[in-house]
Amino acid sequence: MSHSPLLFLLLLLSYVLYLVIGAFVFSTLEQPYEDQLREKVEDLWSEFLKTHHCLSEEHLDDFLRKALFVRSFGVSVQRNISGFEVKWDFVSSLFFTGTTLTTIGYGHPVPISLCGKIFCLFYSVIGIPFTLSVLSIVARNLLFLLRDKPIRVLHLQCNFARIKLEWIYAAVVVSFLSLLFFFIPAVVFNAIEENWGYIDALYFCFISLSTVGLGDYVPGEQSGQRMPALYKLLVICYLLVGMIAVFIVVEILKSLLNCDRLFNLFLFGCDDSQRAEEMERNPPYDSEFPYVQKHDETRRRRVPHSVSPTEKSYGTINPSFS
Repeated sequence: MSHSPLLFLLLLLSYVLYLVIGAFVFSTLEQPYEDQLREKVEDLWSEFLKTHHCLSEEHLDDFLRKALFVRSFGVSVQRNISGFEVKWDFVSSLFFTGTTLTTIGYGHPVPISLCGKIFCLFYSVIGIPFTLSVLSIVARNLLFLLRDKPIRVLHLQCNFARIKLEWIYAAVVVSFLSLLFFFIPAVVFNAIEENWGYIDALYFCFISLSTVGLGDYVPGEQSGQRMPALYKLLVICYLLVGMIAVFIVVEILKSLLNCDRLFNLFLFGCDDSQRAEEMERNPPYDSEFPYVQKHDETRRRRVPHSVSPTEKSYGTINPSFS
């Protein structure tokens, strides 16, 4: 009897527990800061009303509600805005399409018109699978050129186990890509964005390339930035190339950890015999010696029984010994 249903139930319970632990930790860390900010807002509200006696609390509340509603669409309510802060020029629209089709989705800005929302639906239905497929294909081609070929050459020329070569390669590549697409870009964003610290910039890089895209940090939104159009174009290139790097890391880890076999443990349609057949079809690499494929017994050349006694026979017992 297969244990897949029990393992599947255990997997679901583990995920629910993981969600509960995350919610508890976030609530413990963030709620005190939320209470402090709420107290500051209440103090500012009371001080502003005391200073401006002619303004009623209802009018102030209505104005702030409308201003925040407009702000949620990416439109600033400040009057001293420059032409570079227009949210739907061509470069900003290109930034929006790039972040939408990569599923990052900062939410700043968002379509305002009804036609824009409808077009966004159909555009994303086609564009999101297309974009992710292109990025995945590029990542796999790069893996073939930069991993499979070098490892195959080293495996043939050096008497070294392939699995060890793969682990060494994975450690080097993951370290290099982390430095190239997380730690170094965080230094650049820290220098360009005045209100971002280094941890904020590193947080932005991870949230963006993991396609979470919370939208609390969006590059190129500061007033008076130099060459904002070029800056946003470079950010788009960084996000696309960075996601390819993330795909490469995911493929490397999936190959090393053999995730397909692990997933089969939780599938109802994959019983123990099927898993055993999968293990036979994909034997693990020997940790010390290179893997050599065994010959199939059914492919051995069969010699007919009519072989003369003077000829050597390898398929049957030689009649001369009978």
